[in-house]
Amino acid sequence: MKDLKAVFFDFDGTLVDSERFYFEAWKPILKENFAIDLNFEIWIQHFAGHTLVRNLQTMKELWGIEAREDFMWKSTRENYANQDMLSIPLMPYAKDTIEFLVEKDIQIGLVTSNFRPSVDKMLAHYGLLQHFTWFVTREDVLDPKPKPECYLKALALSGLTHEQVVAIEDTATGSRAGKDAGLTCIAVTKHRTERDRLGFVDHLLFDLEEFKAMLQ
Repeated sequence: MKDLKAVFFDFDGTLVDSERFYFEAWKPILKENFAIDLNFEIWIQHFAGHTLVRNLQTMKELWGIEAREDFMWKSTRENYANQDMLSIPLMPYAKDTIEFLVEKDIQIGLVTSNFRPSVDKMLAHYGLLQHFTWFVTREDVLDPKPKPECYLKALALSGLTHEQVVAIEDTATGSRAGKDAGLTCIAVTKHRTERDRLGFVDHLLFDLEEFKAMLQ
């Protein structure tokens, strides 16, 4: 990676350990309204890294539930608001890795299916917002991950070539978007269910410290 000029990071599950946060918001909604007892393993296997629309499709496929998008949007947002988003921790070595890239003069972009206000709030809370040069969030694309539009847009914003950029993800959904955009893709996850689906990535790591070591 001697010619590396930029890193495009996913957000949820890659830089912030937010999957448990989302799971805890969804679990009571499914229990109280649909008699579904969601567990974290099922969340990681079927829901993590996907948009609301895709998760509604998954509910139909798994349990035959036809939930209205407006109801689930309102219910999940209410539960998110009742939890403290700023209590979501960074992933291990996230801050160190970002600061290392800054020292190496490697630019940083964010490519996420999350929304810009949430991203800005959390990155600012951890003192990292100023390190990001480009942002592609849910508002910026018509076809979110696993479609490659988000990464193609980030690449266009950067003005760099495919060979000068890597994408870092934690799910098969996001990694597929990066690979289909023609980027080198590094997946970072300890979840066995997810690792079993990531055989197509260029590098499969357990944490961001391993990525940092690749650059030293």
